[in-house]
Amino acid sequence: MLACVAMLAACTSSREVQYIEVPLARAETDIAQEQLLSVGILVFDAGVPEDVGEQELNNRFIFPDIRRAEARYMPYHLKNTLESTGFWGAVSVLPDFSPVTDIHIAARIDHSDGYSAKLRVGAWDASGREWFEKKYEMEVAEQAYVRNTGPGQDPYQKIYNEIANDLLKARGQLSDRELRRIRDVSDLRYGLSLVPQAFEGYLEQDGDGRYQVRRLPASGEPMVARMREVREREYALIDAVNEHYANLYYGLNQTYTDWRRMAREGRMSYEEMRRSANTRMLLGVLSILGAIAYEASGGDNMGVTTTAVQGGFMGIQSGLSRREEARLHAEALREAGESFESEAEPVVVELEGQTRRLTGSAEERFREWRRLLQEIYSRQTGALDMPGLGEQ
Repeated sequence: MLACVAMLAACTSSREVQYIEVPLARAETDIAQEQLLSVGILVFDAGVPEDVGEQELNNRFIFPDIRRAEARYMPYHLKNTLESTGFWGAVSVLPDFSPVTDIHIAARIDHSDGYSAKLRVGAWDASGREWFEKKYEMEVAEQAYVRNTGPGQDPYQKIYNEIANDLLKARGQLSDRELRRIRDVSDLRYGLSLVPQAFEGYLEQDGDGRYQVRRLPASGEPMVARMREVREREYALIDAVNEHYANLYYGLNQTYTDWRRMAREGRMSYEEMRRSANTRMLLGVLSILGAIAYEASGGDNMGVTTTAVQGGFMGIQSGLSRREEARLHAEALREAGESFESEAEPVVVELEGQTRRLTGSAEERFREWRRLLQEIYSRQTGALDMPGLGEQ
């Protein structure tokens, strides 16, 4: 009994998390423009299970409103981190897939509660070659909320730096010729997504889904020049969409950091209360069992038996009370995140002398804009009966 008590008491003590810093690799000299690859970071998968009830989500510390905001906040911070390295061309957050960039990064938030974070991240180039797919995780030390509060810093900065360093490592394994080929494939895939008839025959896919260049368009080909004009218009839209993400990012920066700090403390308190509740309940059960064993062995001191039984029931009752406190604490955190998500405002754009109003989320506006771009390209080239943009 005493051994069990000592072991359970030890389990209730909180564990200190060590602060670990991962240096971010940065370019020491300017890199030639033709060697810079553009990077598109897709809005993250929020990682909210669809088949789990609200109470179970609360128990797992998953708050859908917060996760959806994180799914837009995190890619923008990763964009800032990559830009600060000097190794990449244009880095953008993409609401949906588009072959407009040379590299694509996709990620899912498996866990995020201010105390620990887990992300699953993958990167691929335009040819379909996988650069890496990894799980990243960390436990956040209290010092991270003091040290990682400057420009370009974040309590989860260790993970962002690791992703950036892994992306650079994968790039370093490719030759200059392979890097140029990625840009060629990116150009051709973008043209193929808009007007398949005009760019058919330049690319082929192998059995693994990788794109190979069969031939390149002739120098000065008008179709390529027009495609690049349309591509520049899409870059303009992406810049506008990224302004929305920037507003979300900077508007939530301090609030989100404060929430994570609060959530970290709440999670630690929650776990401490849960361990304490389990310990008290188990000790209560052991106390009652001890009283039964005492009587079974011939003990006849009713005072001992009564005290043990009463203490046992009090321990169980106290444990149940602590569990209720933990549940209420988790509920308070859920309520704090209900209004965390930010919606996009409508945008009015001018296209070929016509005013168009794009509404809905940034993701919906982006898809509508790509449809309008296809219309423009169709009129310029005279192409007819083109498939939808979703066909890659």
